[in-house]
Amino acid sequence: MQFGWLKHLTALLLATFLVAITGCQSDSQVSQPRQVDYDLGKYFSSIPRDFPEQREFHASDGSLQAFTGYRRGGKQRVALIYLHGLEGHAGWGRAFAERLVERDYDVFALDRRGSGLSSKASLKVNGKPAEFEDYVSDVHAFLKPLKAYYKSVYLVGYDWGARLALAYGIAYQNHSRGLVLISPRLMVPGIGITQKMKSIAGLAPITERDMAAEFDPEKHVTSPEIQTVLATDSYRLKELDENFLKQSLRMSEFIKKYIQRIVQPLQLFVARPDPLIDEKKLIGLIEKGSQPSLDIQYIDGSRHALQIEDPDRLARDIHHWIRYQELSRTDG
Repeated sequence: MQFGWLKHLTALLLATFLVAITGCQSDSQVSQPRQVDYDLGKYFSSIPRDFPEQREFHASDGSLQAFTGYRRGGKQRVALIYLHGLEGHAGWGRAFAERLVERDYDVFALDRRGSGLSSKASLKVNGKPAEFEDYVSDVHAFLKPLKAYYKSVYLVGYDWGARLALAYGIAYQNHSRGLVLISPRLMVPGIGITQKMKSIAGLAPITERDMAAEFDPEKHVTSPEIQTVLATDSYRLKELDENFLKQSLRMSEFIKKYIQRIVQPLQLFVARPDPLIDEKKLIGLIEKGSQPSLDIQYIDGSRHALQIEDPDRLARDIHHWIRYQELSRTDG
């Protein structure tokens, strides 16, 4: 009888210990994907039926999320995963993806959970609001199976997607061959001293403490016609969930704290002028990484959405950069 009581007490103490260490997990630990078990075999062995193809994949919690596949058939050696920006969706990268496909890459544009064609109901994971670790794990849930079909997989992130690409590079070192960052909305231009004091005190609205300024198409592209298209896009996020903004802040702090863990080659595209980022602070942060190489491309006369403004230029420069990375990998 006494032995049974001791056994019960031991089990209770063990359970308490496990709960305690789980609650003390550091931001440096990004939880592993909960489900990476879907089979892409039939998809990759088939000739594309449409261009582009709208498909779904199992995200980190097993929910179905949307992606757009740009393939023309045949077996390619390199795949690129495109991660879209804060208010947009995967469709904003279509012209850019098409230029890359012309250079013999397969491109997969993911709709972030809650954006584009991915269900807005998927903002919860296991009944709880999604955390930034879940967005990172969603990328891994898609990327990991690709490595069985391609020699190399690169992440191409635009705006908020570039922030996600950096977080992924820190959390999953060497899973991607390299990171391409387009106009990373990570370091914002300076704000007034009053706003800074409010932010420090935790009194400023969350929109002032992150990048969620009201969408202004003139800051993204120069063409009035495209500005109208972006402003009236029915899939564009008109309102950003407060928890999403909170998780974006957590992701930014995670990147700033662990930027030295970036060990993949980086290519960075910066528009001049870009009113949405602080160029000096951004480059200063990225230069703290441990990447073996950093290629910075400045594009004058364009605005923030470079993949829309100048898709040919971006595709050409990315192609040359990836070609160099692949040749370096095989020693010429």
